[in-house]
Amino acid sequence: MTKSKGLNRETILLVVVAVFGLAGLAVLQFAQKGPSDSDDKALVQTENKQVSSDAQTAAPFQKITGKLLETDKLPEAGQPFKFYLIESTTGPSYELDLGDGKPRRPFVNGEVDCIFPEQKSFPVTLYARYEGQEVVLQKISQLVLAHKKKTNPVGTVVDY
Repeated sequence: MTKSKGLNRETILLVVVAVFGLAGLAVLQFAQKGPSDSDDKALVQTENKQVSSDAQTAAPFQKITGKLLETDKLPEAGQPFKFYLIESTTGPSYELDLGDGKPRRPFVNGEVDCIFPEQKSFPVTLYARYEGQEVVLQKISQLVLAHKKKTNPVGTVVDY
C-alpha cells in the first residue's frame, strides 16, 4: 500500500511540474507576440566612441525618426515649393528623393526647396543615413501636383 501512495505522489508531482512548465512556455510565447509598432522605422546600433550628454545619442541602439510635414497646399508645376522635416532625431542626415530623376536633396535647417518641372504625379521618398546605414522613413507613392493657376490679364479700368 505504501508503494502505491508513493507512486501517486510522484505522478501528481510530475503532472504539477508539467503544468507549470507549459504555463511558463505559454507566457513566453505570448510575451514575444506583442503588438507590432509600425512607427519604429529603424534601430541603428551605434558605437559609443564619443561621450554624449544626450540620452538618445548615447544609447547603444538609436531609433531614427522623421517624417514630412503634411500641408493643405499642394506643389504646382514650375513654382517653388518647400518640404519640411518634422520629428527628426539628432545625428542622422536626411535626404529627399522627389522621383524626378535628379539626385536626392539634403534637408538644410529642416527644409528642402524644390521646383517640379511639369504637371504629373511624382513618388516622393524620405531617407535617413546614420553611420553608414540608410533607411526609408516615409514614402508618398503618388504626390499629385496642383493644377497651374491661370491668371487672366486685367485691362485698364475706366471710371465714368
